Amino acid sequence: MKIKYTLITLFTVILGNIAFSQYAFNSSVFNQTPSLFNVATTATGAEDMSFCTSFKMQHLTLTGTPLRSNTLVTEFKISDGPMSKNHFGIGLNLVNEQTGESKLMSTDIAIPINYSIQMNQFAKLTIGAAPGLILQSYDPTLPTWESDWNGSSFNWTYGDPTFINSSLSRSSYASFNVNTGMHYQYTNRNKSKYYGGLAINHINKPKMNFSESSDKMFMQMVVNLGADLSTSRRDLRVQPQFMAFKNGPNSNVIMGVMFENILSNGSDITNILKSKSINYGAYYRWKDAISINLNYKVSHFRFGVALDVTASRLSSANKGFGSVELFFKSMHLYGKKKNKIG
Repeated sequence: MKIKYTLITLFTVILGNIAFSQYAFNSSVFNQTPSLFNVATTATGAEDMSFCTSFKMQHLTLTGTPLRSNTLVTEFKISDGPMSKNHFGIGLNLVNEQTGESKLMSTDIAIPINYSIQMNQFAKLTIGAAPGLILQSYDPTLPTWESDWNGSSFNWTYGDPTFINSSLSRSSYASFNVNTGMHYQYTNRNKSKYYGGLAINHINKPKMNFSESSDKMFMQMVVNLGADLSTSRRDLRVQPQFMAFKNGPNSNVIMGVMFENILSNGSDITNILKSKSINYGAYYRWKDAISINLNYKVSHFRFGVALDVTASRLSSANKGFGSVELFFKSMHLYGKKKNKIG
């Protein structure tokens, strides 16, 4: 009996670790934090520095513990010199997720560093890399076990693996991780912007060390394409986006469009941080969900919400409600440019 419980628990821990480790983080507000998926996009926007944080809850209508996700993304632009149009980008990316009765937790820490080359008046190419750590942990004392008959009485500790073998498995580990990417963007004379990129994440295939088997993570390939298009209406912009993921044998595609209504202009000189605007739209995650997005910007601050409507067979279990995600973003120019913002 003891051997059976030991094997069951070991099998559960290993499978849970493999599933959660190979699971690819997804965000319904990925358009606000693209550097989580391609490190080369860090500090490639019009702002000189930005801070964005988000909170997401998935599987709220299912039985059991929901999946919680928190992110923090910071980005800083550093000039390559007073006479140079090239610049460095540096940031800090944090993703923390937790789920399950045993509080299985994953934390991804990355420090993206890139370099942007202004190829001409309209085009810019950026290449970058992000060293970091992947931390995972769980608490083996939290799951409850039924009392078992030990020959003379019922004992609740009899089937608990933490009492059978306290060194059954490591409850935490850390692995070094490296992400890489490149990003290209082109802005034409009417201020429409087109961009695309390629990222290879987990390029060193970090080990998952909960068990002695030490399985390795799959490399992840990400292709991103998008645009920010001006229209015949000065107060309306159209922003289509596409991302494709390849994570080992798994793949996914996200595509959709956002619309930006400019309620009040800020500065025609820098074309950055309009005083007031509202963005709305939707994305389709292939055979998974439709993500409805709404956000609002006032001065240098943007905040919004995204709701995922399940578009798979899981909808019969979760009643169509996939997740809800909230975000807040702050964007700024350095002091020497403040006089240009209207």
